[in-house]
Amino acid sequence: MKRISLVAAAAMLVVGAQLHAQQAKKDTTAKKAASTATKAASAAKSDAKAAEKSATKASSEAKTAEKAATTANAAASTPKKSSGKKKSSTHKSTAKKDTTGTKKP
Repeated sequence: MKRISLVAAAAMLVVGAQLHAQQAKKDTTAKKAASTATKAASAAKSDAKAAEKSATKASSEAKTAEKAATTANAAASTPKKSSGKKKSSTHKSTAKKDTTGTKKP
């Protein structure tokens, strides 16, 4: 009888150690997952801040472009004053030489 109780106690000790090891592994996995989730949330938060800054910058650039367009439209709608002199049309246009052709050997 002593042998049976000794074997049963050893079996209980082994089973208990295995269950403890499994639980510790689950805890470690959960901690790793929580750490990864925290890092991902932090990265998403910083990305959101960067996107917000980019949107603000784009908005201000759009306003600047709109002001420039308004100024250009106003300048284009004002008639130009002529000095009373006629320009001569002696301006000759020169054709550029085509350099994309193949070279002769």
